[in-house]
Amino acid sequence: MRIRKCGKRSASGDETVRPEVEQLLKDPELGVRTEALLYLTHHANVDPLTLIEELGDFADFSVRSAMVAYLARPGEAQNLEAARTILEGMVTETGPENSRNRIEAARLLGILPDNFDPLLSVLLADQDKSVVRHAIRSAGMLHKRRLVPELLDRLADPELAPEAAKALGTFKDSIIGALRDHLGDPAIAIEVRREMPGILVSIGTPAAAQVLQENLLQSDTTLRFRIICALNKLHRMHPEIEPDAEMMETVLVAEILGHYRSYQILGMLGTAAQSEDPVARALKESMDQELERVFRLMGLLHPHLDVHTAYVGLQSKNLSVYDNALEFLENILKSPLREMLMPLLDGRVSVSERVHMANRMVRAKIESQEEAVAALVCSEDAWLRACGAYAIGALGIKSLEPELNRCLMDTDPLLRETARAAKQRLDRFATKA
Repeated sequence: MRIRKCGKRSASGDETVRPEVEQLLKDPELGVRTEALLYLTHHANVDPLTLIEELGDFADFSVRSAMVAYLARPGEAQNLEAARTILEGMVTETGPENSRNRIEAARLLGILPDNFDPLLSVLLADQDKSVVRHAIRSAGMLHKRRLVPELLDRLADPELAPEAAKALGTFKDSIIGALRDHLGDPAIAIEVRREMPGILVSIGTPAAAQVLQENLLQSDTTLRFRIICALNKLHRMHPEIEPDAEMMETVLVAEILGHYRSYQILGMLGTAAQSEDPVARALKESMDQELERVFRLMGLLHPHLDVHTAYVGLQSKNLSVYDNALEFLENILKSPLREMLMPLLDGRVSVSERVHMANRMVRAKIESQEEAVAALVCSEDAWLRACGAYAIGALGIKSLEPELNRCLMDTDPLLRETARAAKQRLDRFATKA
């Protein structure tokens, strides 16, 4: 507790606690003495060598860190070359046993005068994620655009992505161009691109909203959902940012047609789709997500109306609430959108009627169960692809084995494992035949 308390005060630079901190220099715990030494060196302009000579017994990393902070501070004692030499020693000492030296160097670089860029780059590539995490924080504090590509690379690591995203958000509009390039580049790992909407929300400017709107038609459903959610959040935080209504309508139509396409698949799978097998569950969840995207887009089109309440109302068991929600939506939608969407929301319209409408609206019809499974396995949604792979094995569809072979090479581990199991089932089908 004392270490955390002292560390927090050190980070805030609270000068009023100096007498208390000086007493902690004599604390029996080494960690407490170390934090006190760092505080006094960083914030009270105290010569660490004097304290060390008087009191002794400090951890090596704390002595070196205190010396760097003292030598780098502007004033008569400043000696940047000496500070750099000590820092380089801390940064280049590799191995787990020296990780605390590198962590302390990473922490220091965020509060020292801005003269040590190359060392921060080295720490951003460290094998120890604790070191990298502190280096990311320092890069965010310094707002060094030269380090932005390295921060973007850290987004690919799930353990470091939140810290990297937070740091990138502090750069505001100065990195909008880099974020736009990454978000729209299919060659960039999808895990990295999926982090972009959250960063753009934290930037929260009209330029950030523009980048999100430009990328609304992304094929990856998870990314598209995050972009739509990001725009919803941006509007709640900054209602003065007006959405591009024409773009919203275009994307809304695309989402509605995609939902009709799902009904084509549902209709062709027939009774299998009514069961509780993985394919049926995945298709239903995917269709629920499609509807959520539709309603989120309608919320952007009509920001001053309570579209979310209508969405909740359509899921109500109360007939009056349900009918009121339908009537509300029928009144706010333009005629073409109303004709497309209302049959998908009205529970009195049967699945077979929706399938018939889907076959009329969507050019490519699904004529067989095989085509329905092929549509799943070729989906942009990784989970639906996995369910399609499962269906190939479960239904013994030998003609789709080439698609299954492609799944075996996919980067998604769930899809690879599902495809492997499906392949084994296909082989068993062949043996029985």
